[in-house]
Amino acid sequence: MFLPANQVWLHAAVWRGPGQELPPLLVLHGIWESWRTFAPLAGALAGHRAVYCLDLRGHGLSDRPDRGYRFTDYAADVLALVDGLSSRFGETDLLGHSLGANVALYAAAEGHPALGRVVVVDPPILLDDDWAAVRADMRRSWELARAPLADIVADLGRGSRRDPTWLRMIAAALSDTADGVFAAMVEGEQGAVDWPSLLAPVTAPVLAVAPDPTVPGGLLVGDRLAVFHRSLPHAEITRITGAGHHVEVDRPDELRCAVDRFLSADRPGRLSGAA
Repeated sequence: MFLPANQVWLHAAVWRGPGQELPPLLVLHGIWESWRTFAPLAGALAGHRAVYCLDLRGHGLSDRPDRGYRFTDYAADVLALVDGLSSRFGETDLLGHSLGANVALYAAAEGHPALGRVVVVDPPILLDDDWAAVRADMRRSWELARAPLADIVADLGRGSRRDPTWLRMIAAALSDTADGVFAAMVEGEQGAVDWPSLLAPVTAPVLAVAPDPTVPGGLLVGDRLAVFHRSLPHAEITRITGAGHHVEVDRPDELRCAVDRFLSADRPGRLSGAA
């Protein structure tokens, strides 16, 4: 289905379980991925809620404007969806991974009254010293996205033990990602983030899922984890042993249990003193 957002239409795959006792869940994928990344988790979580796996702007089947790929632009789209769903469901919960996790945090910082609980899976809490390497990596990914699909699959699979079907899915999503997504990161449209200032207004309950620091590729580790904890001290943080950046692939059952517990527990509402 397609949903109207912030002057764009976003594609969403939807799971509607037999029960609708809990608020719906919007799932936000990582950069140059698609709704398919979290389809298995969506199905597992849909027993008591509707789950909407989005294609963010510039990804998958969603609209792809020339510009507007900052974290705040993605977040404006998500909040427009929350606003639209509020008339039917009241609250809406968010789950974001990687880029989608940062988008969820930006959305939470706006304090929308219909935003319920927020799960962020390995958010890239990028510090000033991280940006040069991130921009270089995004430039390389941008170049790779223009290659034939078979070459993308081969490149992503080099040295990887990932399932070939998963690699082909990710490669296809990379190939189909709009140039603007990469340009925002490479050319500086998306700048460095003042995390303490951004996260200070957040009052929604937040669960941060952190990777195992001994597994290569995880982002919410070390100084980034410390900055996140200082900036959002009320957030619950759970570390999943044996999981790298793609927690949903490395430890799917553990992630499902952590998310379902957090979203399904008694819902006392926002923190006291919230606006």
